[in-house]
Amino acid sequence: MRRVASFLLLGVALAASAADIWRWKDAEGVVHYSDTPVAGAERMVVTGSQSQSEDLAAVPAPAPAATPPAAPAAPAVRYTRCTVTQPTNDQVFFAVNSVDAAVAVEPYLQPGHRVEVLLNGSAYAQWPATGLGATLTGLNRGSYTLAVRVVDANGRALCTGPVINFHVRQPSIYSPQSPQAPKAPAAPTAPRN
Repeated sequence: MRRVASFLLLGVALAASAADIWRWKDAEGVVHYSDTPVAGAERMVVTGSQSQSEDLAAVPAPAPAATPPAAPAAPAVRYTRCTVTQPTNDQVFFAVNSVDAAVAVEPYLQPGHRVEVLLNGSAYAQWPATGLGATLTGLNRGSYTLAVRVVDANGRALCTGPVINFHVRQPSIYSPQSPQAPKAPAAPTAPRN
């Protein structure tokens, strides 16, 4: 480092046209240059007729500083689990039009990643991006598929879980237990005479 500083000082001194430059070695053997004399210094004459590049050519250029190695990029998180935990596969719900759903993601959801829940193959818009549970609403009678995936900021899937099925059953108005079931017509009675 001292040598580099000495060469820089020499370069500044050489930039001034004709000047006296003094060179000396310190107790550690490091060569120094200055425009003021020091005890034991040797006088060097630099003339203005030489170009600065010629003056500097006599002095070896300092070695370029080594660039520190780039910090290794943080390893990409690999999700080991992303599954629907509620409802369970083939679970049946009676007389409802909403179902509570929950998912599990391991390891924890990382910054910039989000959870997508797919209801019948399409992203469920009301699912919170970082949520692990929500209520699926507006469900009519029928069978549904449900899956979860974790995606990065670019929408690339990082983990996709298995698809589960669940079923919503509604009572029919034709069920004998339904209060709205149509009544059988009364049997005709014989006329009285």
